[in-house]
Amino acid sequence: MKKQTKYFLVALLIASAACTTASAQQRFDASVFAGLNFSQIDGDGDGSYNRMGLRGGVGTSFFFGWDERTPWRMVVELAFTQKGSTVDVNGWERRIGLNYVEMPVMMSYTLLNKRLRLGVGVAPAVLVGASVLDNGVDNPTQEANYKRFDWLPVLFSARYLFTDNLAIDVRFSTSMLSITEQNATGTYRIFQDNIGAFNRNISLGLAYCF
Repeated sequence: MKKQTKYFLVALLIASAACTTASAQQRFDASVFAGLNFSQIDGDGDGSYNRMGLRGGVGTSFFFGWDERTPWRMVVELAFTQKGSTVDVNGWERRIGLNYVEMPVMMSYTLLNKRLRLGVGVAPAVLVGASVLDNGVDNPTQEANYKRFDWLPVLFSARYLFTDNLAIDVRFSTSMLSITEQNATGTYRIFQDNIGAFNRNISLGLAYCF
């Protein structure tokens, strides 16, 4: 876990430097963001957003095409994000904590005099830590059941600049492929063979844009 954290920090520093360089170019902008996740896991037997975690990272965007008047931009980010869920049934509690490094890639559309940016894309992620506690006791068997990669989370985002540099971010994401090995007690998405569990996440945060 310490080695994975070091890798993430190095990647974050590299991405931050790239964003700073990009912001110097007319066609690019950059941002640093942080906020909270409200998460659940579809297939865990509980349907509420009852797990709170942190989210933070850096990003850059650039005009899509050669015409700088276009409202369309490509957005690329690197972020650390905490997801999971809490299930409480008749006095039995399971707390699931999942730490990911994700790289969202989105197409965004800018409107309202460039104040509002609406985006849609994918946010593939690498699992860097999993914790499953059953009534406060570690469950390594369940921890090992979570896949290392969440390949296809679909992401919808809205960013509103209320000053020239500060913005509020609202996001919704959900996994389209199972984040666990197949099991008979989960749910499925898209097709019936895609059985297991799926992250579902709402994010609220602030961004500094430059």
